[in-house]
Amino acid sequence: MSPTCRRGAWLIALWVGLVLAPGAWQGAARAQDNPPAVATETIETARGESSESFLAWMIHASGLIGVVILGMSVYLIALIVWMSMQYRKSVAVPEGLVREVTELLAQKNYTEAYQRLATDSSFFARVLAAGVRKLPSGLTPALRAMEMANDDASMEMEHRTTYLATVGTLGPMIGLVGTVYGMIRSFQVIATAGSSPQASQLASGISTALFATLEGIALSIPAIYFFALFRNRIARLSLEVSMAAESLLEQFAPGIRAPHPLATVSTASPATRTALPPTGPA
Repeated sequence: MSPTCRRGAWLIALWVGLVLAPGAWQGAARAQDNPPAVATETIETARGESSESFLAWMIHASGLIGVVILGMSVYLIALIVWMSMQYRKSVAVPEGLVREVTELLAQKNYTEAYQRLATDSSFFARVLAAGVRKLPSGLTPALRAMEMANDDASMEMEHRTTYLATVGTLGPMIGLVGTVYGMIRSFQVIATAGSSPQASQLASGISTALFATLEGIALSIPAIYFFALFRNRIARLSLEVSMAAESLLEQFAPGIRAPHPLATVSTASPATRTALPPTGPA
């Protein structure tokens, strides 16, 4: 072939390339903009699955264990709110009651002051009323009675705080049950699927295990914290009640009369009967 023919063939090939190149680029662009229907459906399905919120995924993965921990969380919150309202100095030692009893004692109205204590159910009123009732036997027995009443009321309050300790102990245990259950589900997938288990099914069991552990620990931490907080608060309230009650007990002392020793003997030891005849002048 002559050089002229070769040059003409190259020119024709170049022209054909210039003509066909724009069409090829447009087709590739259209293919990218409009993927196949099967690929589109797969992408949309994956997007739909990944669009689930974290909270919804957490609820779905937690299952029954999450419901149990949720119920315990509501119970824990109710306990904390109730104890926060009740275990306060203004409730244990009401300022109005202390002021009223102090005014009655200053007016020498000992009976009315005691009746006011007997009708009140506060920590302070229970302790001081127990001491006043024992005051006729002496100041030392009255102080001992107040101490016993203080211990009794403090123990009653501390018994309620054990519910917090129970929740704090059971939380991680229930979470551990969820952890074992989730791992069993994952190993079940491996055992039944053979050599090629699906990653989504494995992730479902693992997420159940991890969420159960997280929820159990999250329940335990505030329970243990508030248990220690309220125990310390009860000890402080017990001391403040004891100090306030002892100062008023001394003001009750002048209005309480101790029983006469002869009257005590006569009432405590009645006349004994004897079978012997009475002795007298013949």
